[in-house]
Amino acid sequence: MTRLNLSESGKAIQAELSPRQAAALTSSRIVRVEPGRRPGLWRISGNRLVGAARIGGIDVRIAPKTPVARLLFLLAYTAAPDRWYPEPIAASERDGLLPAVAYAFVRAAERGLRHGALQGYVSVDATLPVVRGRIRHADQLRRHFGRAFPVEASYEEFTEDIPENRILRAAARRLLALPGVPATCRPELRRVIAALPDVEDVPSTRALPDWTASPDNARLRIAIRLGELVLRGASYELDDGGTVPVDGLLINMEKVFEDFVAVSLREALRPYSGYVITDGGRHFLDEAHRIRLLPDVVWCRGDGTAAGVADAKYKSDSVRGFPNADLYQMASYCLGLGLDRGHLIYAAGERPALRHAVRHSGIELIQHTVPLAAEPPTVLTAISRIAAALANKS
Repeated sequence: MTRLNLSESGKAIQAELSPRQAAALTSSRIVRVEPGRRPGLWRISGNRLVGAARIGGIDVRIAPKTPVARLLFLLAYTAAPDRWYPEPIAASERDGLLPAVAYAFVRAAERGLRHGALQGYVSVDATLPVVRGRIRHADQLRRHFGRAFPVEASYEEFTEDIPENRILRAAARRLLALPGVPATCRPELRRVIAALPDVEDVPSTRALPDWTASPDNARLRIAIRLGELVLRGASYELDDGGTVPVDGLLINMEKVFEDFVAVSLREALRPYSGYVITDGGRHFLDEAHRIRLLPDVVWCRGDGTAAGVADAKYKSDSVRGFPNADLYQMASYCLGLGLDRGHLIYAAGERPALRHAVRHSGIELIQHTVPLAAEPPTVLTAISRIAAALANKS
């Protein structure tokens, strides 16, 4: 099998491909494919994604520019819409992304399942020979025409077949099916599945089960989050809104960085008076409310008015590479929100913030950088500085 080893930030590689292979890679849009200097030779480079996938008989590996251990640290934040409770996720730097995710998942799952599987109550609708729980009268009349039995009933059952366990079992099964997961990790994945024998298998075509973080599932929360990552990595969204299924695990680094900034800033802003909006879409540029503004973070006062705005940009490795279009966009955010300062946050190392005064407007645009390759405390310190600036405390 042909194997392509790419880097997220590296130069394009040259590869000999058949017309069928080139067409499969091109149509997938997972990588960029361009004709080479002669027929049959192609230039292939990454396209915002990292991970591993099998496309048209080609094994594609895209290594992240961020060290794997740091990437797992970011992923832990991105998967947590509720408050994040830090816990180390071990991964060897020599592991590739797919092995690292697999190892991190099994370690977290086995640690969480050490004292047994989670159990909880689930609602069950069933046709029963006896009365149990609540009778569904409308269904009883429609299906049985007034007969007393059987009974259409709804009841609560205490079981291991709950959403959290379904995610764990489905993620373990998916990792077992992926090429590139180390052989030494596979017995551990099988043990996770064996620990959940009474849990329903979730088809890959079905949406992820909904669950809510609680004290009861705290011991398995990291494993569940990583399991969701594995299951979501089976597909990715195109710019036109379509979804492409993937035989592998792919992660969109732009989305990872945007989510990390949104969640970590929300945490860093907790000491200040106000609250954070991270879902966008509540603010507009024009008076008629036709032009929607979609910043990643809006810091609001208690009365709901905007007090600060920030946007994450995973685009460049150097300050010189910051696009002017980002500044134009942030200036629009400031105008629409009635703010005199806006913050752009880049994954571009540890550098002093750049400040730009917009002529004839009184608006200041500030470009910050976050050193993703640094140790987590250094990354979070950078986020804390940005949070203080966003809250006008620095």
